[in-house]
Amino acid sequence: MEKINIILVGFGRVGQAFFNLLREKYDYCRARYGLELELRGIVRNKGSILLSSTQRVMTPAYFLTEDLDTLADWIPSITLSDFLEEFGSGIVVDCTPSNLENGEPGFTIMKAALEKGWHVVTASKGALVLRPGELQNLSKEKNVLIKASGATAAALPTLDVGLNSLAGATIQAIEGLLNGTCNYILTRMNEGLSYDQALEEAQEKGIAERDPSLDVGGWDTAAKMILIANQVLGTEIRLSEAIVRGIVGITPEIIEKTRRLDKVLKLIGKCDRESYDAPWKVEVGLALLDREHPLAGINEANKGIIFYTDTMGWVAVSGGKSDPRGAAAALLKDIISIYWRA
Repeated sequence: MEKINIILVGFGRVGQAFFNLLREKYDYCRARYGLELELRGIVRNKGSILLSSTQRVMTPAYFLTEDLDTLADWIPSITLSDFLEEFGSGIVVDCTPSNLENGEPGFTIMKAALEKGWHVVTASKGALVLRPGELQNLSKEKNVLIKASGATAAALPTLDVGLNSLAGATIQAIEGLLNGTCNYILTRMNEGLSYDQALEEAQEKGIAERDPSLDVGGWDTAAKMILIANQVLGTEIRLSEAIVRGIVGITPEIIEKTRRLDKVLKLIGKCDRESYDAPWKVEVGLALLDREHPLAGINEANKGIIFYTDTMGWVAVSGGKSDPRGAAAALLKDIISIYWRA
């Protein structure tokens, strides 16, 4: 049995979903994988909670409540650095919001963890698409890992397929339907709703954020495609290099014209290159797909990805509905993959 120290940073929707999933799956991970996943503390803007320390055992009450605020005072004086020093090694789980302008606070969080020899599992995209080389180089220097399934379409296993299932094959291009909010809006517009009605419905269901600009502007798709490309292809593409167009301005008339052409309108991210020795490029935009296309039948908040290879043909994976629990499941999967070997 291996005991793993976990520090959770960020306690929004995804952070709370991860907290709940970790307590739900604690016994299962212990029995199935031989891993005791010990959540030592939670850090967020208003302060931190120390759930357990090297001197005392975990307080069971924390794993029986739906609301930590009812049991604990958040202590501003306890920082992430304190946790890293206290427990020595383990995994920092970053659930802070993705900042595509400067990559903070994700960059500072990940850098601090890596420098102290902690693995990082993240649902935050900003730092890895704005400064891709710095953190990866640091992780190699310190001999620890950065895992980002939670930031690359969450429940959809994009990195697992690209890195493991296609080992030995040369990937020639990648296409992805990677944003559940946009796919939900386009699906509902195809069923008769206006853009505003579909967006409002997505927000009511918790699919879309209150500020959906990164999603509907195509930037979330671009960030995910860049993360996938950089990890699977070994590139160092930056967000500033991508060509990005979203779904803002789509009207029912456009949807109707698409239907008359017997096509399906989807927001697609692509990574390809003109020749073997040409640079890889990432582009996001609306695409008219034939109904036989592997991504055409993916509806509502589900997602999909296609890898085009030289030896395995094209390989497609779909599903991975967008919600905080799916993102939390991706974080848990990455933690298990660091330590468990079948």
